Amino acid sequence: MPAQGLKDLDAVVEQYATSNFSPSGIVAVAQGGEIVETRTWGGDGYDVTTPFRIASCTKSFTALALLILRREGRLGLDDEVVRHVPELQVVAPEGWPVLRLRHLLAMSGGLATDNPWGDRQESRSREQLSAWLAGGLRLDSPPGDAYEYSNLGYAVLGEVITRVSGQDFKEFVRERIIDPLGLPDTRFAADDLPTTARGYHREPMLPGQPGGWTVQRASGPGVFSPIGGLYSSARDLVAWAHLHMHQAVPVGATFTAADLAEGQQPLTHVETSHAPRPLRGLVTRAYGYGLNVERFTDHGVLVSHAGGYPGFTAYMCWHADSGHTVIASANGTHSGVPDLARRVMFPLMAVGGGSPAAIEPWPETLAAARAVDDLVREARTGSPAEVAERYARVFAENAELDFPLARRVEYLRQAFVNLGELRPRGEPALTHERPARAGWSVPAEFGKLELYIELAPVAPFGVQTFEVVVQNGWGKVELF
Repeated sequence: MPAQGLKDLDAVVEQYATSNFSPSGIVAVAQGGEIVETRTWGGDGYDVTTPFRIASCTKSFTALALLILRREGRLGLDDEVVRHVPELQVVAPEGWPVLRLRHLLAMSGGLATDNPWGDRQESRSREQLSAWLAGGLRLDSPPGDAYEYSNLGYAVLGEVITRVSGQDFKEFVRERIIDPLGLPDTRFAADDLPTTARGYHREPMLPGQPGGWTVQRASGPGVFSPIGGLYSSARDLVAWAHLHMHQAVPVGATFTAADLAEGQQPLTHVETSHAPRPLRGLVTRAYGYGLNVERFTDHGVLVSHAGGYPGFTAYMCWHADSGHTVIASANGTHSGVPDLARRVMFPLMAVGGGSPAAIEPWPETLAAARAVDDLVREARTGSPAEVAERYARVFAENAELDFPLARRVEYLRQAFVNLGELRPRGEPALTHERPARAGWSVPAEFGKLELYIELAPVAPFGVQTFEVVVQNGWGKVELF
């Protein structure tokens, strides 16, 4: 644990706690799946095993449940929603795209944002949801067009899971996800847990009113549980984050590492902005499969989700490049705990690692780069036709059609007139934007050649793109 990344932890938590955003709460910091620091405040007995409402963090469980059914071939993410809930009536202008499961997953279904309303619907019956669907869902933008957060969309996904699986959504998630992972503090009903943290609502401080915090009555499970119904603990959410970071799927689970990796991919762009201090560069935020995905230019990827329910606010985030997870819960409505968790996470990202993981090139990319480097060196004195024939096997069939190889060798030979002698050969220092791409320089007496190759996507993975830029005292010239 980089000590400097947590040096202000006490001060950050103390500042939050004394601001009276919530009566009690917890912040837990983990690395490598192990909780290394916790801070609690208030008198409600929070510790790492205390279940609390995780609210919309539940959506990541709902999304994985849908991916399980997709893997089993029981539905497709591009299925029209009406295929699984035939009573659905979509109200939209003629010519708009049809509403698909993928749109609801990615918060791009065109349904209006519904946070205050949705948070109060958990206990509704399936019959009520069905009646709402039959009454018509009005879209305010074309499906797939833009990000707009919809709890109703995830309630519909939960109903799809129930109908396709033949099991109640909550039973399906427990049997297929919670139990195989061994998450003892994660349940949909408070009655299934020995104890839970109490939630509170703040009364306004007005003349003649008592003000302060009052206990918030918890809602029970229902058809809107897929949007935010789970209770969980810091301990269980750290395990959930670790599973996603390392994709070590337990024996007996019916989801795979590929499902977890896909679940953390961005689907719908939200915004691009400057990274908040102390981070650098830019950050692009997108919504994926029940998760927010933030790609930082200088610090890798942060995966997260916030949750707000009457009486609680929760936040979970993990940063695979540094191995850190931060979980936070505060038992007050609209208590702003995501900001607290991010203030804890950002210094850890800044210190503990930030650059994106190194790209591993294909073996064929390395072999092609060595062969093309040989070709360039032989072009200085060799016959263009003979050199081209000798290295033709390295290239994909399009290369000769796009720009004959012998002519490329001739151009290289002419370039050496101004570049002079080549420097002694060493192992090329390759850079890789992607596994199938490589770039490097060949130094010469009066400048250098900048080389770039990209391989074709099918075996034998020949070089489909071969570009050369000549750089000397006169500047840069693209040779081909």
